[in-house]
Amino acid sequence: MIGSLTLLGALVIYLGQGQAYQMRWCTISDKEQAKCDDLKSVLNQPGNDSDVTASCVQGGSAIDCMKKIKNGEADLITLDGGEIYRAGKEYMMAPVVAETYTADAGSLSYYAVAVVKRDGTITGLEDLKGKKSCHTGAGKTSGWVVPVGTLLAEKFMTQDSSCNPYVSAGKYFKESCVPNVKNPDIDKNKINPENLCALCKDECEKKGKYSGYSGAFKCLMDGVGEVAFVKHTTVTSEPSANTSDYLYLCYDGTTGAIGDHTTCNLAKVPSHAVMTSNGSSNKANYAKILIKASSDYGILMFDSAKWNGTDLLFKDSTVKLLDVSSKTYEEFLGDGYLKDLESLNACPPTTYPPISGTKQNTPHLIGSVVFLLTALFLCGAVPY
Repeated sequence: MIGSLTLLGALVIYLGQGQAYQMRWCTISDKEQAKCDDLKSVLNQPGNDSDVTASCVQGGSAIDCMKKIKNGEADLITLDGGEIYRAGKEYMMAPVVAETYTADAGSLSYYAVAVVKRDGTITGLEDLKGKKSCHTGAGKTSGWVVPVGTLLAEKFMTQDSSCNPYVSAGKYFKESCVPNVKNPDIDKNKINPENLCALCKDECEKKGKYSGYSGAFKCLMDGVGEVAFVKHTTVTSEPSANTSDYLYLCYDGTTGAIGDHTTCNLAKVPSHAVMTSNGSSNKANYAKILIKASSDYGILMFDSAKWNGTDLLFKDSTVKLLDVSSKTYEEFLGDGYLKDLESLNACPPTTYPPISGTKQNTPHLIGSVVFLLTALFLCGAVPY
């Protein structure tokens, strides 16, 4: 709590005085709400000479928070690349600051990886059919869009005639844990297969112990699933994991050691970013507050252990934040990413050949991997 006092006191100073601002953070779990409430209560206590009004608004999901921000009920939330695209396109939101995960402060990306146990039966992407899979969540970049898009692009997974990648994945994997896969915001037509949350039945419409990066890896560690789709820092961030017990599945069909993510990955994707309404006049102010706080007190901001969770409000693997408040969501995601997203409006696409047989010695951008899946999003057949 002392750390929270220090951090929030700093935030008050950084904002300055003379003009009132609201900072309403939208949370998506009870633990996030608890962390946010801790920070809020300190910021708003009597005696703080500040014009900031901080509050926490709990939403049911990231999509629900997007709706709240669009409706003026909240101001800020951290989203991943896939969510950023939806937030910008459908809910008129824009980035404020972006997370960075390495000492290279200019890096605004991370690697999506597939992790298996070294002593398991999976030795390449071609072995995943009929296996049990662990995902970070429905529609999430590393946990869903990249792996399913890769399997579709490489023709390991057959595209279903319904034009629904969830149906395709349900036929491909034996059983899965895809948190929120039956959530009405995702499964609007109520056709997503039940087996996609058979491994975590209490998480079909909400988050739980197998949600998120650490949750998906725990699903693998516990022997519930046989492969986990996460980010490159997930395995090394788990204190109880012996990294030598696990392997990455490389895009070229081989395997790689944990730590070899620059040459063995499924895709290099945009980092997570704090988003707000595109019409907000406080984007620069929010960025200033968060950047300064992350520089001086990042160890507190990027820690979730105090609240018995992981990746609460920010990813625990975040090193610092970078100001991206001058960018639109399109500029943040990048031309390559958006070109593949927005140029594909046919379902199914027919103009791109599979890219198997080509060894990827350097990471490829998500747009070159998931054209089949993103086309389905754009044609309106599947909610993002």
